[in-house]
Amino acid sequence: MLAKKCGAVKEGHFLLTSGLHSGVYVEKFHLLEYPEILSEFVEALLPKLEGPFDRVVGPALGGMIVAYEVASQLGIPASYAEKGPDEEFVIRRGHGVSKGERVLVVDDVMTTGGSVRKTIAAVRERGGEIARVGVLVDRAADPPRDFSYVSALRYILPAYKPEECPLCAKDLPLLRLGGSS
Repeated sequence: MLAKKCGAVKEGHFLLTSGLHSGVYVEKFHLLEYPEILSEFVEALLPKLEGPFDRVVGPALGGMIVAYEVASQLGIPASYAEKGPDEEFVIRRGHGVSKGERVLVVDDVMTTGGSVRKTIAAVRERGGEIARVGVLVDRAADPPRDFSYVSALRYILPAYKPEECPLCAKDLPLLRLGGSS
């Protein structure tokens, strides 16, 4: 598998951005640091997307990189959503979404859908229409029910609430390597 080949899959006891714990972690920046690997993931995702789209938007930071690669391959503009002062996402810095634009929302790794959900809200706040959602790696054991999406790779890994985590019960050290939601 490409994700393992590039060293993106790690084993241990990890705290995810969602607050859940997992014994396997997908280090998304290993997927994103090599353009040829990112390009392969995007090429696997594109046939599953149904356009047309006017713009691609991804959440900062990893989703932003994915958005620019997808936009490059589709030949359309890209924007990104970032955290605002209230922790909700906003689209600013001249990377606007125009009213009525058909927007493709993308992200790198999805566990709970939190970043995608906030990006969708930011796009709608600017008047954009959500045409489709796509993620490179779907690791959602309990997929979001409030939006539909497609993925290049579905890699379901157990994720636990801290109070139910078998790794905590074994007193394994808890590591936080980055974020994925």
